[in-house]
Amino acid sequence: MKLYFTCILAFLIVLTSCKNEDESDVSNLDLKVPVVSLDRGASRAVKNWIGYKELEKDLALITNTNALNAIDMLDDLALNSNQMAIGIPETLATPSILKKVKRIDTEINDFYANVNRSETREWVVEQHIETLVKAFDTLNKELNRSF
Repeated sequence: MKLYFTCILAFLIVLTSCKNEDESDVSNLDLKVPVVSLDRGASRAVKNWIGYKELEKDLALITNTNALNAIDMLDDLALNSNQMAIGIPETLATPSILKKVKRIDTEINDFYANVNRSETREWVVEQHIETLVKAFDTLNKELNRSF
């Protein structure tokens, strides 16, 4: 009977100690950066802006999982940023919006240049993604102000 209780106690100790280690690793990678949603007028204005929509999807995927996904998506981020800058609709091509789009492109290029794919430092990736998402948030605020 003592052996039975000792085995159960050992099993519970091992189970709880493993669970705590896994949770701390996962919580360090979660990104919690809010992005302002677009108003109706701004949503209609960006409806056909493919680069914007694709970049929005990429950022949502990264921020809803963890920062390390961004490393695999570097090429997509750069491509969608370029597509966003090139394919901006004429109605949105105001100097203030163009400035915000340029900032997003700069942040992605900085991220691309500073993150080494073979050496993963979670905090570096997380910093870049948070900065990029904040730049996207600023663009959304400007789009809301414009419409």
